[in-house]
Order: sequence, then structure tokens, then C-alpha cells
Amino acid sequence: MRNFILLKKRYLVYLFLFFPFIAEGEPGDLIEYNYQESFDLTAIEIGLAIVGGLGFATPEYTISCYDIKYKSENSEGNLDTLSGLVVIPNSVTQAFPILSYQRGTGILDIEAPSISGLSLSNLEVFLVGYLATSSGFITLIPDYVGLGNPNIYHPYHIKDSYIRAVVDMIRAAKQLSKFLPIENSFQNNDQVFLAGYSEGGYATLAAQSGIESNYSEEITITASFPMAGAYDLAGTMVDYFLSEPEYENPYYVPYVLTSHIWYYQGVNTDLNMYFEPYWAENLPTLYNGTFSGSQINNLLPDNVLDILKDSVLIDFTNNEDQFLRQTLSQNTLLDWVPDSPTYLYHGIADDQVPYENSVVAYNDFQSNGASNVILELLPESAGGHTSAAIPSIISAYPLMTGHMNINQKGDIDGDGDVTLIDQAYLSAMIINDLSLSDFQNWSADYNYDEEVNVIDILMISDVAESGGF
Repeated sequence: MRNFILLKKRYLVYLFLFFPFIAEGEPGDLIEYNYQESFDLTAIEIGLAIVGGLGFATPEYTISCYDIKYKSENSEGNLDTLSGLVVIPNSVTQAFPILSYQRGTGILDIEAPSISGLSLSNLEVFLVGYLATSSGFITLIPDYVGLGNPNIYHPYHIKDSYIRAVVDMIRAAKQLSKFLPIENSFQNNDQVFLAGYSEGGYATLAAQSGIESNYSEEITITASFPMAGAYDLAGTMVDYFLSEPEYENPYYVPYVLTSHIWYYQGVNTDLNMYFEPYWAENLPTLYNGTFSGSQINNLLPDNVLDILKDSVLIDFTNNEDQFLRQTLSQNTLLDWVPDSPTYLYHGIADDQVPYENSVVAYNDFQSNGASNVILELLPESAGGHTSAAIPSIISAYPLMTGHMNINQKGDIDGDGDVTLIDQAYLSAMIINDLSLSDFQNWSADYNYDEEVNVIDILMISDVAESGGF
């Protein structure tokens, strides 16, 4: 008879957290966590009313917030420390889906979600943390590589960095759930959702492509909601950069360019190869996490491309083999077929990331044979890039909850109810020593004694025969 000893797992995590010298660790290992705060239903209801209006949504669960640090592998194959915010619905009797939400562009280290928490200073993170979690999602908000950590630059719009950050944070959050005391613990079921806006929209689609290509045996994406991302870096965005001398937020442009140079050529690359001397000297300081986007905007020339050397700009404009054109092409998120239901959201009045990015992506996916990709274009009334964030999230929310499951103890097959099928599944699992997911182990341990045995079979049978939940 198979025993599933969850206490042993908790003990192993304890050893890792408090005795890290035992091993360097693996990508996704939880390094440390910190409890931040909890919110009751009244506070959540008031918060949702502030952002979405009275009666917009009714919270079902109180929530608690934790910031975490975890291991992740960098482009050189070494382990870095990344961070993020975990917001959990408070219930120890139910298993919830994971939502990894990728936030929009932030540049200040102090604005990293793990540091700022659920603050009204970032309405996007505030809304998602309140809305999704109080509805029953375990909400993960990665800081991304380099944000929240002053010692690492942020590889802005480098697809691989987002894949690693998202995958490893999902792994770390699962470890957190095993380490917390039983009365504060949470359980994920086997559903995983991805969503994000702006940079987060790009990060979401990048993470989806990476997970479906390389991590599908570990993570199955239930549905993905990329919103207003620059998916067509090499096409739509290059055309936009070259056609618009004035940008709403010009700091985006050197943010992309410097991160691509540092990522592919190294942080010690002589920026004088690409930028005018003043900017070659000062860009590393401006993008060290201590200057805001608006501060950088005020320093940049009217035409932000004037920071480039004339020869570089001419080559960038006319030569598709130019280095930066090539790196943008490598990080364009086209020419693949999403396996999971994918909902693309974009406002047609977007003044920073043209909505054609989503149109091009949608058409590309369709032509490649995708059957489960939907494009939703928000009207001009939704506003520009910044203004359309909240309407996009609110529009996606009903579809997201339509895909979600919340499971009770004993619901081993994850169909939303406890039936005799679950009893039969559990019996076969014990007899045949089947390998189960963490959710199935948790669900099967009906009496919380950290063992799965015939007693659990009898208890689940009683529940099933009485009509389940």
C-alpha cells in the first residue's frame, strides 16, 4: 500500500530554507518567503469598488500576501535569485488554480510587486491581486529578472528571461504551499492560467510558447490571456519606432536596445559602438532601477532615436541583418501554434504598442493552423495604452473564471465533484502504486493524516454515496 507522506516534503523544504549549504539548489527552489499582509472581504470589496466601480465583483475568499525569493537559471547556465509576489485565497479545504500574472512595464526596483505588494500605486497589480485571488486563483506576480534586485539588469523583451521567471516561480510557489503551517497552507489543483498586460502581455505569450514547447509534461496551461503586448518586435514595432519621431513613453526604446545589447553581447559591451557619447555614458545609470520612466522621458531628446549614432540608425533602418534587428527578430513571438486556449486583448486606440501586434499574431496563429485563438479588440472608448489596461483585465475576467475549477478534498479526478469514480480511482492508485500529482495526493488524503490508505477510501465513498459536494 502506497503512503504519501506530505510531512516529509515539508521537512525537506525546511532543511533547504534554513540550511542552504547542503546544495546549491535547482531552478524553482524556494529560497525564502515573507508574509506581508492579509485582507478581509470588506477590504477587498472596497478595493475592487475603487478600481472597477461599486458592485463590479463580489469577493468569495479572504486573501494573504507573501513575497518570495527563488532560484532560476540565467542565460549562462548559472543560478540567479529572482523574486515575486504570491497572493493566496484563504482556504485549507479547497484546491485552486494557479494564475501567473505578468505585469506591465516597471523600471524602478522599489515598484517590483514583491516590494510594493498590493498597493494602489500600481492599479494593475492591485486589481489582479484582489480580483483574481478573492475569486479563487492562487495569484503569482513575478518581479522578472533584474527587477527587485539591484545587482542584475532587466532583460526587457527577451523572451527566454520571462519563460524562466514564470516557470520557476510556479515551481517555487508550489514549494511555499508545502512549507507553510497547515492552518495557513494552500493547495493548487492542476490548472495553470497565464495573463498579463503590455510587457506582461509579451511575457505571457513568451512564457506560453516556452511552456508548451519545453515544459508541457510539467505544466499544462488551461488558458492564456496576453494583452497589449509587443509580440511583433521585428515588424510592427520596428515600423512604429521608425515612423514616429515622438513617443508617448520614449524611455521604452533605449530600454529595449540596451537590454538586447547587454543580453547578447555582455554587460561590459562598449555602448559607444551604438550610442552617441553622452548616452553611451549615461544610459547604464538611467536604467539601474533608481530612475522612473517619467524621469528618463524628461531627459531624452524629442526624437529618441537621436541617441543612436547616425551610422547605427542608418544600418538599423535599412539592413535587416543589423545586430539589433536580428535580436528583435529572435524575440518576435510568431511562427508557432498555441496549444492552449489563447485570448488576445488589445485596444485599438493604443498609442504606445500598436494593436496591429495582436492582429499580426492572431493572423499568424490562424494561418499556422491554430483553432483556439481569439482576438478581442477594445474600442477607442477604452483609451490609450495605459488607460486600456483595467478594461482589458475586466473584460478577460469572466472568460478566465469560466475555465477555472475549484476542487474539494476527495475530488481526485478534478471534475468538480466527489463521486464513486474518485473512490475507484483512489483504490486503483493504491493497488497499482500510481504516480499522482500534488493535487491528487492532497485530495486523496481525506482525513489530513498525511497518509493515503483504506480509511481515505471509505471516507470518500461515504461522501460520494451521500451525493458529494
